[in-house]
Amino acid sequence: MPKSKKSAITSQDKSNILSETIGFMVPSNNINAHAVEKVNRFLPELDEKTKAFDRKNSQTTLAMMTLTMMTGQSPYRMMRQIMSEVEKRKGALSEAQVTYAEKLKEVEELADSIDTVKQAKYRQTCVSLSTLEQKINGSFKDIATLIDAYNNIKESNNIEDWDEVAFEKEEKKHHVRRAFELMYRNMFTAGRASEASIEYCQQFGIHPQVCVGEVSGYLSYVSERIENQDYPHANDLEEFLDEMAEKYQSNPDKTSERLFGKADFATNDYMYKTVTK
Repeated sequence: MPKSKKSAITSQDKSNILSETIGFMVPSNNINAHAVEKVNRFLPELDEKTKAFDRKNSQTTLAMMTLTMMTGQSPYRMMRQIMSEVEKRKGALSEAQVTYAEKLKEVEELADSIDTVKQAKYRQTCVSLSTLEQKINGSFKDIATLIDAYNNIKESNNIEDWDEVAFEKEEKKHHVRRAFELMYRNMFTAGRASEASIEYCQQFGIHPQVCVGEVSGYLSYVSERIENQDYPHANDLEEFLDEMAEKYQSNPDKTSERLFGKADFATNDYMYKTVTK
């Protein structure tokens, strides 16, 4: 019988091979040599591309979703959310710097060892360092993205500087807008107000039936437009909510007067002030 062509990796090669990839070495002849060859060839490219995904979310997801959840597109609420997201990443970086220093020390201690176990630990630590560097880089990129969003929000809303006093001044208006937003979702999905939305309206001085009426009118208006092949952008809904916030922003004051005897019960003396004196 004619001899079969030798494969790229012979049986002799397989018996002697040190099954090694980027950061891995297993001195065994029981490791699939063909798989190791494939990994050695393509893993560097995958490692390189992985650097693009060194954080949980993309810039788009972070800006368009994380910063708008429960904020009602309020600039002050969005900036507060930015503060929260930055604090999380500062905490992660604070811990990572310690771990990174520990790993670097391990690498230095293991680098020149001839012991096979210590050599394996050296390679393991190098992989851990590389992974940790990606996470650190991701945290810095997230913070930079959040800083960009913060500056853009300030610029687009003509906010030069702000403090807790400025934030509190916008809170009632935010909650009025949010009440109409939740009512819209109720009426659109279920055709009725939820008990939670009714309570929310009452807490901020909006009569629930007034809220239902306003929202029902808007729903009918949009349905008619769609029937006439006039398809509004989602911004149309946001503008309706902005209009409701403007129209009913004084309602919480009357509720506050009923509950606390005055319209403005927030005490500036308890607030962090850098702008408002």
